[in-house]
This record gives sequence, C-alpha cells and structure tokens, in this order.
Amino acid sequence: MNGIRRRLDAARNEEGISLIELMVASFLSLLILVAVCSMFIMVAKQTVNSQGTRLSTADASNIVNVVSTTIRASINNAVQGSDTPDPAIVSATPSALVIISYTDAGPSFQTPLEIRYQIVSGRMTEDRWKPTVVNGYAVFPATSTTPYQSRTLGNVVVNTAAEPLFRYYDSTPTEQVPGSSGLTLAQRQATTSVTFDVKVLAQNSQQVVEIQNNVGMPNMALSQNGS
Repeated sequence: MNGIRRRLDAARNEEGISLIELMVASFLSLLILVAVCSMFIMVAKQTVNSQGTRLSTADASNIVNVVSTTIRASINNAVQGSDTPDPAIVSATPSALVIISYTDAGPSFQTPLEIRYQIVSGRMTEDRWKPTVVNGYAVFPATSTTPYQSRTLGNVVVNTAAEPLFRYYDSTPTEQVPGSSGLTLAQRQATTSVTFDVKVLAQNSQQVVEIQNNVGMPNMALSQNGS
C-alpha cells in the first residue's frame, strides 16, 4: 500500500502546462514578433527614404553645378564685319536656355561651345555644338541640327509650368521676362545674371529636392562697363 501511495503522490506532482499558460505564452510571443516586424519595416522605410533623398540631392546638385558652370563661363561671340558681338544667350525661355560658353571648350580654350539646356521627358538634358572657325571667328550651326554631344544630367525634373527653371536679370537687377518666343535681342544683350531653380525627384525616390542658384555672367558685366 505504501508503494501505491508513493506512486500516486508522484503522479500528482508531475503537473504539465495548462491551456491558459500556453495561450498567454503564445500571445506574448506574437506581441514580440509584431514589434520586431514593425521595427524592421520602419527601419527599411527610413533607409529607402534616405536613399531616395540622397539620389534626388545628387541629381539636383549635378544639374545645378553643370548649368551654373556653363552660365558663369558664357561669352559674347564676335562677328566678322561687325563691331557688335552676338550676345552670349542665343535663346532663352523659362524652361530652356541656349548659351555660348567656354566651359570645357578644351585645354587651350580657343573656341567656345554652343550649349542647350532643356527638359526632355522629365529629364534635364545638355546638347553641345562646336563652331566652324572662319577667318578666326566662331560660326555656330543652328540648334535644329544634330549636336555633336548630348547627355542627361539628372532624373526626374518636376518643375511645373508655374515654376520656371530659368529667370533672367539685367545689371540693375531687373528681371527680363521672356515673351512667347523667348527673350528679345535687346533683353539677351542686357542680361547679366541667370537664376536657375530646379526641383528633382529621382527614380525610386519619394522626396523632392529643390536647389536654386543665381549665377552671374562676369563677361557680360565687363562688356557693359565698357571694358
């Protein structure tokens, strides 16, 4: 009898996990799993947003640096048989600019380039034309001809029609407002600085980055001062 009693007592002490304890443990495990997943998703989103902002900033910075360098190195183009040179700005609208500049013209900088900036399919593009040198004067082809070099500066420019890429100012400074066909000859001759304002939303990014720069045209200022 004593042996039977000891076995019964041992059986009563070997208690398993109850259903309630199992449910509580499962619920706590689920809460921990949800918290970990939420933290992972949040970190992933922040990483993606940060990467997108970086891409947009890089594209915007590249566009502004290239365009600003070209505008800063712009130059009036001497014309054979005329005392009045052609203005550096060949054509100018709120969304496109064609300008004559010494930027990247070569190690000797003997001849300038004709360069166009415009938006094509949401992308900021640069087209370049080389001149033909006739009796020491640079003669440029029409921009309707095929450029010798084209490249995309950045994706994707999201300026609206109410947010012009380019604004033009004379030395006072008074804004030179383009008409339907762009700046007139007199306005192009008077322009001494250009404000460039670009908004970029890079591919796979949700963050728009805006950079603005006002670029002086020192060669134009010198010519206006009679130097």
